[in-house]
Amino acid sequence: MENRLRDRIARILTSTAHSLVDTIEGLNEEGILEAALREVDGAIDEVHLAQGEALARKHHVNKAIERLNQERNRLDAEAETAVQSGRDDLATAGLTRIDDIERQLPELENQMLEHKGEVERLGQSIESLRARRAQMADDLLSLRRTRATAPGGTPHAAGRDAERKAARAENAFNDRYAKATGTDRSTLHAREAEQARLRELGELSRQNRVQSRLEALKARVQPPHPSVN
Repeated sequence: MENRLRDRIARILTSTAHSLVDTIEGLNEEGILEAALREVDGAIDEVHLAQGEALARKHHVNKAIERLNQERNRLDAEAETAVQSGRDDLATAGLTRIDDIERQLPELENQMLEHKGEVERLGQSIESLRARRAQMADDLLSLRRTRATAPGGTPHAAGRDAERKAARAENAFNDRYAKATGTDRSTLHAREAEQARLRELGELSRQNRVQSRLEALKARVQPPHPSVN
């Protein structure tokens, strides 16, 4: 969830009706509550949109995972055929791609969990906003009923009562982030050299994994040669 949207939701859930309105000049208590309700309605619409986008991202990642799994299964079968045909070079190419796929899948699965969690968090935010809106609507209805039945001069007291009701959900909210980084030139060069060695190590490990896969595949699909007495 974007910080801006999260902050807006928090502001609505923790603020009074007065603080939700940019300007209250010319607005009585009823007008303030009506403006606050419009603010909540706008936030609910925005969260619905964000939830739809998160669902779309989740669907996209899920499709990518399905495609990679299908490709892995196909390549595994093709590599087996290549070994049976004596084409170790083609089998190695297929197994190398399988290794790439299997390194991509954990990241995609993590993304899937993140998108799923975002969809759930946005759903919870919608429920919270709806509850806040219902509270404000009750306050507005109570104010209108009081104004309809109270003698002159009382509406202001009723308005103050509605304001107190609108402030029941107010509590402390602080969502600040701090990040500090700093590196000198020598540290940067050392890190670049380290990254180069790590990339070389990763490529060597990859080649070893592919070779191990090839040997295991050949052992599986090629029957042992009969011993000669």
